[in-house]
Amino acid sequence: METNATNPAPDAPDAGRTPLVVVGVADSEESDRAIRWGAEHVRRTGGTLRLVHAFIWPLMNVDVDPVPGVAGSGLRAGAETLVAHAVELAREAAPGIAIETDIVVGRAVDVLLDASKTADVLAVGNRGLGRMLSLVMGSTSLALARRAQCPIVVVRGDETTAGPVAVAYESTDLGEQAIERAGRLAAVYDAEVHVVIGVATPADEHDEILEAVRRIIGRSTEGARVRLADTQAVRDARRLVAASEGSRLIVVPAQTEGMVSASSATGAVVQHANTPVWIERPLGAI
Repeated sequence: METNATNPAPDAPDAGRTPLVVVGVADSEESDRAIRWGAEHVRRTGGTLRLVHAFIWPLMNVDVDPVPGVAGSGLRAGAETLVAHAVELAREAAPGIAIETDIVVGRAVDVLLDASKTADVLAVGNRGLGRMLSLVMGSTSLALARRAQCPIVVVRGDETTAGPVAVAYESTDLGEQAIERAGRLAAVYDAEVHVVIGVATPADEHDEILEAVRRIIGRSTEGARVRLADTQAVRDARRLVAASEGSRLIVVPAQTEGMVSASSATGAVVQHANTPVWIERPLGAI
């Protein structure tokens, strides 16, 4: 592994350490959006932004060294330039934040899954990671969420600094974890929480569900502003996609075996949402 660090956060491996936000770096506008999102998130939450680029060429026995006599040439130099550009983007988005950079020899999927072991959240662009997305998302669009060891944010759609945090209601332990997460994120962004309820839920249960959501959020966040999303007239996947319109973020539980309501639509949200999608993993909260 090749590592370069810029203003790293103090090493604090215990539970009181500062948050770590990891972003996958690639040569694409989608990746650039993920970098800007990660930088802004760190600006609001504190902690460290780690920019990780997977350097696959050594695995393919390709010469990565400079062309003799040509300064700045070669694949290794190209990777370093790409990461330097990522740092510039992050600095522009959030001056003064702590940034680390890693250029890691390996395939993107393996590199990012390994990075997720120590991350509090892993952010990627919705396109531009090439083979990585085809491998980690697969036919369900959720393979990364199933395998990573932290929450995943797929950064897509419009870049906005306004609007509510939308959350898919799911009456499971992971669903409650996603709801709590939405409440904490709403506090970070000074936003409302908009709750999207599955189509199979009778309308006369909506008020009871809304109160339950307020209680769940109240476990970790005081004073949250919670209401139903204005998208209750369409089916689950479309509700979630519609809820992303005008939202700054939408939170959904990761799809796992046996989940058939809101989370079964998560793949459609990842593919079609108009805002970043936070996929909550069944692990401890940040």
